Amino acid sequence: MKKEKEKYPLCSLLIEVTKKCNAACDQCGSRCDIHCEELLSGDDIINALTDIKENIGTDVMINISGGEPLMRKDLFDIMTRAVALGFDWGMVTNGSLITDKVIEDMKKSGMKTITISLDGLRETHESLRHLPGSFDKIINALKRIREENFVDHLQVTFVANKRNVYEFEELYAILDKIGLDSIRVSNIDPIGRALDNQNLLLNREELLYFTSLVNKFNSGKGRTRIVWSCPHYLGDMVNHRRFFCFSGIYGASILNNGDIYVCSNVPKRPEFIQGNILKDSFSEVWKNGFKFFRNRPLPAKCKDCEYKDDCKGDSLHTMDFNTDTPLFCYRDMIAKQKFEDYKKSLFERFPDTEFCEISGDDENAPEIIIEPEAYELISAYFHPGKKHPLSMYEQQMALIGFKIENNFVIRYVIPCDDKLRSEDMAIYTPKIKKYIDKELKIINNNYYGSSDRTVCGSEPDNKKPMRFFGYIHSHPIQEELQYSTGDESFHRMMIKAQGEYIGILINPSLNVIGAYCGKDIKQARLIIPKGE
Repeated sequence: MKKEKEKYPLCSLLIEVTKKCNAACDQCGSRCDIHCEELLSGDDIINALTDIKENIGTDVMINISGGEPLMRKDLFDIMTRAVALGFDWGMVTNGSLITDKVIEDMKKSGMKTITISLDGLRETHESLRHLPGSFDKIINALKRIREENFVDHLQVTFVANKRNVYEFEELYAILDKIGLDSIRVSNIDPIGRALDNQNLLLNREELLYFTSLVNKFNSGKGRTRIVWSCPHYLGDMVNHRRFFCFSGIYGASILNNGDIYVCSNVPKRPEFIQGNILKDSFSEVWKNGFKFFRNRPLPAKCKDCEYKDDCKGDSLHTMDFNTDTPLFCYRDMIAKQKFEDYKKSLFERFPDTEFCEISGDDENAPEIIIEPEAYELISAYFHPGKKHPLSMYEQQMALIGFKIENNFVIRYVIPCDDKLRSEDMAIYTPKIKKYIDKELKIINNNYYGSSDRTVCGSEPDNKKPMRFFGYIHSHPIQEELQYSTGDESFHRMMIKAQGEYIGILINPSLNVIGAYCGKDIKQARLIIPKGE
C-alpha cells in the first residue's frame, strides 16, 4: 500500500548539542559563551532519533548546531550512532577547532555537509568573533576538507553587517578559488547579542549594495553559488519573490536542554515550547503540536500591506511577539524609501523642470506622479489654459506606468481616438479596451527591448511590465472638479475588475486638474510639472 503523504513532513531537525562556545561573537543570535553547560547526554539524543526513525522515518536531515558543536567531546560518537540508525547529518561550526584529527573523525562518522562561518577578511572576522588566528585556520580547514572530498556539500556562511559588508566582494574572490559548493548569506538581525551591538545593523543603502552584489555574482561572475539563508522578504532586491518561514511546518529543533522547539533563533517563549525529549515522544509532538506555527495569523500591521501574499508576515526569528510586530519590514526599510529614491532621480533627470503638488483630501493617500514627457503629451492633447475647440468635448487618455510601494508613476499616456467618443461624451467600450491593450503590448515590447532606456534602481524590472491604471478625462464646464455619478460608477466597476484604479479629471479651459483613486474614491496627491 502506498504511504499517505504527510501534511507536515519533517525535513530538517536542528539539534543543539551544546550551548558552550569558544567565541563571543558580536552578532551572535543566541548569546552563547564558554560557560554554557551541556544538558543532554548522548543516549538522550539517540533515544529521540530512534523514536523519529520508528514513527516518522529517516528521511530527515540532522543539522548539528550549538554553541560550537566541536566543543562537545562525544560529538562524533553520537553522530556515528545516528548514521547507523540511517540518518544523514551535517554541522554548522565556527571552524576554529578543526584539525586534521577532527577531519578524520568527520570522515569516519559519515558527515555529509559542513557549514563554516566566515564574516569578513582576517582583521574584521577575528574582531567580530574575538578569535585571534581563526581566519587562517578556517581557510586551511576549507582547503583540507575540499582535498579530502568526503562531504556532499561544503559551505561558508556570511552574515553581512556594517563592518564587513564592503569586504564581501574580496572575500568571495578568495573563497571562489577553494571550490566551495555554496556561500550562504544573510543580513544581521536585531536579535541576541546583536541587540547590544545595533551599530552593526545594516542601513538601507548597505542592504541595497549587498543584495545587488549577490545578484551580480549569481548572474555568472564566479563559480561559487550564493544562496540566501532566511533573510526576510526582500522583494525585488533578490532573485526570489516570495518568502516562507518553515519553522514548525517542515523543520524543528531540539534545544540543548531537550526542549522541542521551532527554529532555535525564534525568541524563547514558554508558550512556544512544544515538549521535551526527556519526557515526551518527539514524533507525537511533531504530529500533534506546533499548531500556532502551522496556522500562524498575519500580524496586524501586515493585513493591509500590498506585499502580504509574498511576505506572509516575514520571519519568526525577528518577530516581536509582545507587540505583534515584525522587527524587520521590507515596506518600511526599503519600499517606502524606493519611492523617495525615484523622486530624487526624477528631479535629477529633469533639472530644468519645476514640479507642483495638488493636494487631495486624504494626507495618507498615494502620490501620483506624471512624468514630464507624459505630461507634455497631456498638455498637447487637452490644451490646458487655452481656448481650443476640442476643449468643448470630453476627451480621455489612458494612464500607463508602474507602482512603487503604494504610489503610482505615469510614464505613458495613450489618447483615445475621437471615433471612440459619443458626441461630446468620453465613453468606455470593449473597443477602447482592445485598443489600449494593443498599445500597451507595443509599449512593453519596446520598453524592455530598448538598451538605452533610463533605468532607476527603483523602477520595475522585466518581471514587472508597464500597466494600465486608469484614465485622465476632461470635464469642460466644471469650475470645481468632482466625479459625476457616472464617473463614480465607472470607478467602482474598474476597482472590481482590476483591483485598483486612477481617475484624473481636467478642466482644460480653466487649467484645473485633480485625481481620485482607491476603493473610497478619495482625492489623491498629484505631482505634475508646473505649467507656464
